[in-house]
Amino acid sequence: MDIVSLIRDEKLMYLNFETLTRELKKLTGSSIQEVRNNVNNLILDGTLFVDERGRISISRDRGYIKAKLTLNKKGFGFASVKDRPDIFIPAYAINGAFDGDDVLVEITNFKTEVDIEGKIIKVISRNTTHVVGTYVEGKNKNVVFPDDVKLPQIRIFKNDARGAHNNDKVYVEINAASLETKTVTGKVVEVLGQANTMKAEQLSIIRSFKLKDQFEKTTLNEAKNIEKSVDYSKYKNKRADYTEHNTFTIDGEDARDFDDAISLKRIENGYVLYVHIADVSHYVKENSALDKEAYARGTSVYFPNHVIPMLPKELSNGICSLNENEYRLTLTVKMEMDSKYNITNSAIVESIIKSKHRMTYTEITKIFEGDPLVVEKYADLYSDILTMREIAKKFKADRLKQGEIRFNLPEPFILENSAGEIVSIENRVQDEAHELIESFMVKANEIVARWAGDLPFVYRVHEKPDSEKVAKLSELLTALGVANQLKLNGDQPASYQQIVDKIAGTPKEKILTYLILRTMMKARYAPTCLGHFGLALSHYCHFTSPIRRYPDLLIHRIIKSVLAGTPKEEVKVHFADIVDRASIQASDTEKTADEAEREVDDYKKAVYMQKFLGEEFDGIISNVQEFGVFVELENGIEGMIKTDDLPMDEYIYDDAKMSIYGQSHHYTIGDSMRVVVANVNTMLRQIDFDLAGVEKPLKNFVINKNKANKTAWNNKENSKNSLKNKNILSKNSKKLKNSSKKGKNSAKEYYKTKKRKRK
Repeated sequence: MDIVSLIRDEKLMYLNFETLTRELKKLTGSSIQEVRNNVNNLILDGTLFVDERGRISISRDRGYIKAKLTLNKKGFGFASVKDRPDIFIPAYAINGAFDGDDVLVEITNFKTEVDIEGKIIKVISRNTTHVVGTYVEGKNKNVVFPDDVKLPQIRIFKNDARGAHNNDKVYVEINAASLETKTVTGKVVEVLGQANTMKAEQLSIIRSFKLKDQFEKTTLNEAKNIEKSVDYSKYKNKRADYTEHNTFTIDGEDARDFDDAISLKRIENGYVLYVHIADVSHYVKENSALDKEAYARGTSVYFPNHVIPMLPKELSNGICSLNENEYRLTLTVKMEMDSKYNITNSAIVESIIKSKHRMTYTEITKIFEGDPLVVEKYADLYSDILTMREIAKKFKADRLKQGEIRFNLPEPFILENSAGEIVSIENRVQDEAHELIESFMVKANEIVARWAGDLPFVYRVHEKPDSEKVAKLSELLTALGVANQLKLNGDQPASYQQIVDKIAGTPKEKILTYLILRTMMKARYAPTCLGHFGLALSHYCHFTSPIRRYPDLLIHRIIKSVLAGTPKEEVKVHFADIVDRASIQASDTEKTADEAEREVDDYKKAVYMQKFLGEEFDGIISNVQEFGVFVELENGIEGMIKTDDLPMDEYIYDDAKMSIYGQSHHYTIGDSMRVVVANVNTMLRQIDFDLAGVEKPLKNFVINKNKANKTAWNNKENSKNSLKNKNILSKNSKKLKNSSKKGKNSAKEYYKTKKRKRK
């Protein structure tokens, strides 16, 4: 039944709920309950509006528009409507709505077709149900100030405080009843600890991203009931037995779970390389509580001193971890190769292993360097490790020949002591030991992806860069003096590697590499084999980390189903829908994990830099925006110099060249700069710099080259007059609408691009 048309055609506007539903029952012949349900649904989704006197009308006929609200941290926002310009909402007209809410908007000022102002009439649905913030006790009321500055304060009644004290970090549930009012109320569901303590702030980030750091009871019960050790006699004749191999793991010193191990066997005229991966699917059965929770989590989340695992410790650190001198069940990728390390045959088999050694990257590096003590300690592996080194070099050379893009970017490493205090933050570059194990894992992943054929599968895909981004990168590189062929061959990974090789060893290498990375698409999971652009591979998947990634676990399940002899058509029918859903879920959970990890890292970087307020550092300009110049220090920490704090000048911002310049000053991406740590905001995870040895100006003017005529600046007389011209874009004279849209390019948004994309 089309209730809206009936209300309009039969002139049933402004009736109360009971009268309206009775009239609609007569007209439609439907039951009164059905009519009530339909009217209720239309009220809930904002199609119908109920005024303060309980009268019902059609929202659109009253001039009310359904929209999605996006708030700026300064308090104002924009209501987005499909196929229409955004509607500017001043701070005073937000009326208790939250960022991301679905709202009804009334137009209050229609200046032009693209300059429209409105106010929030009603919140249709609250898309924020829980908030993290700081609890503050007042004389007349207690409130929570959300960490997300775009959200309004939340009133907490004494009975809903859950024992929170002044300045506690708390996790708050928004009361549904406050949907209709301007005053937002809520109740504390968890006290996280005193604000500004490392533990409370990290837990706040975990809660704000809705990460689960505790397992469900049913999941824990299943985990506790799983066998604690592998009975060798039970499996030795049912699986390929590699327990006598010189098998070993290579991980960092602080690793607690080991889901991959390697071994090597010499055969006539060649070798067999074995990549052994924990057989997690043997213990995590489909649709079990363990499986359902692993699917929901999607991935383990890694913080500097803490891990939120995808699986309980009984599995992740226990029976599934390839611990030293323990029998373990695995899926093994066998690679037969000739004397020149060319792969001649490969297979995937169910196996049982026993790791002989738990090795670290540091120890492997020392073996490569010929350290006599370490060589003696691992004498039984020494020959195998040196051969594996040559195999890894061959694999790497093959990938480079195919066009793989290799980014030699250092990763900031946050070192903490046992008390959780940050000792140092330093850059760490991936060494040959890391490359060895990574090379073997990439090859195993490729072999498994090719093995899949036409089976339902979860692939790791990395698509070609967007052509517009490629064109912009090409122009920028050319402007910075880096010749490139991206305009002609921007869809070929080798073109990017040529640039990487060209800038290697130059002062701007790191920053230009970031630019190339920001041009790339984000790797994701997909049920279709679309290839991996960065690796220059037509087939690729994630198979090697089933302890910490759900797609790997699902792939194992598919492989084992085939190895068990299940007819191919049955496999297709059973897994077709599962891989579709798992691909979306895994991509979403990975994105959330990345953002949470970055947020914790940024918080800890800010805390660390508080110790250096007023101190000077050398850095390099990593990005230039109209509102500020970003500078990255040698340890990878990044901060911003606001445009207002640059030396006094009248500046032009040139987005195409990532440059801002005036009559006497010029700042371009890649330039060296000495800075002073001026301010640190741990809540916003932001660090502000000043130029060392330069006095702050009162205010600077910035003309956006893309919005203003450069000729006016070049003319000295016009330049003088322009200081009085209200149309010049200065920080104080910009319209709220323009500054809001720049919020999309804000410091926090920019920081999101800095984390390296996972292969």
